[in-house]
Order: sequence, then C-alpha cells, then structure tokens
Amino acid sequence: METDVGRERQNNEDTARVLPELGLFVVADGMGGHVAGEIASRVAAENFINVVRERGTSRLIRDEATILGEAIIAANRAVIREAEAQQLLGMGTTLTAVRIRSRTTTVAHVGDTRAGFLIEGKLRPLTKDQTVVALMIESGTLSAEDAHDHPEKHMLTQAIGTQNEVEPEIVQERIPRGARIIMSSDGLHDAVPESELIELASNLDIDTAARDLIRLANEHGGPDNITVILIDP
Repeated sequence: METDVGRERQNNEDTARVLPELGLFVVADGMGGHVAGEIASRVAAENFINVVRERGTSRLIRDEATILGEAIIAANRAVIREAEAQQLLGMGTTLTAVRIRSRTTTVAHVGDTRAGFLIEGKLRPLTKDQTVVALMIESGTLSAEDAHDHPEKHMLTQAIGTQNEVEPEIVQERIPRGARIIMSSDGLHDAVPESELIELASNLDIDTAARDLIRLANEHGGPDNITVILIDP
C-alpha cells in the first residue's frame, strides 16, 4: 500500500487500510474541502472496518456480500453524523473495499475509486465509476476518448455521506489463477495512462510496483492525492 498527497493538494484526503487478518482492503477518497475530505474518508473507512470486524467471518462466502453492503450503509450513516456534529455539511467520500476468502473476492463500491484484476498484461475492472461521465459513456452520448477531458468527469452520481441512502455496487468473483488485484484512487488512474499503469503494476516486487506507480502519477503532474493497494491473493 502506498499513498501520497500529490503535487497540487495541501492535504491528503485519501484513506487506505490493509487488514490481512480480515482479508480486507479499503480505499476511500474524501471530498469537501479543507479538512472535511480527510475526516469523511477516515470516518467511513473506520466504521466500515468496524462493522466487518464485528460481524466476523461468515459461514458461507456468499454472505460476505451482505456483510459488506451493511458496512457501506453504516459508513454512510457515520459520515452524515460526523458532518452534522462538526458542521461540515456536504463532506463525503468514495469507498471501495475488497475482501478475500478462499480464492473468492467480494467487492463493495461507492464512487470512483476502483478495484480490478491484473491478468497477463491486461486490466479487468471489478468496479464501475459512479459518475455522470460514466453514465454518458454507457448511454452512448460521450466517447471514452472524450471523457478524460470532460469538465464533469469527477461529478459523482453518489457518494458516502452526501445522501441519506446509498446503493453500493457489490461484486463477488472467483480470483483467476495468477491474477493480482489493484485498488486505486482517481489520483492514480486518472493521471496515468492504462498501458503504463499495467506495466508498472505488474512488477514482480509488489512494494516496488506500488512506489513506482505513485512516482509515475506525480511525474504526470500529481494533480490529486494518489493511493494504490496491490494484492497478490
């Protein structure tokens, strides 16, 4: 796991957590200005993790989807409460979580942080960006090539803490043989072209790969906070 403030921001509003004992990995990218984003991402990640820890390990792997969904809902409520308590209304965060059990990964996702499989030099997404631009691409009104420079590319359709109810994307898949899992905030995947990201992320040494990805995002301008988690299941 590596995280960095980038070259243009004063604070790091990303939160990342790695909990091998739970098989749990979390990336959250806060928003709201000043300290609000930092608080939102931290509160969301901590409350999400607490719910997963309290629920323990389910007997059936398919029940992990329910647990992670409940954890997202709890995180959303916690951020709303914190915003009200600190009078930081409007603060929010994305959150993407991966839990691994017995060669199966369960992903819970809100916003535009990402998770995906790296397999044989290709990146297969496990999440879909919940943004206005992603909806435009899906509807055919915007090309993927034009999306990168679109003025609304960071406008989220939902985020934790900004609305009373969220509908997390939940995905459960068997982990392909030889796959590596990558999780990132948009400070990485928006700054680094996919081909370069895949090349560096595939480095056999996982720690070197993570550091090199942070370095490359900064070389591309580092316009946002940068976070990456690489996992060899």
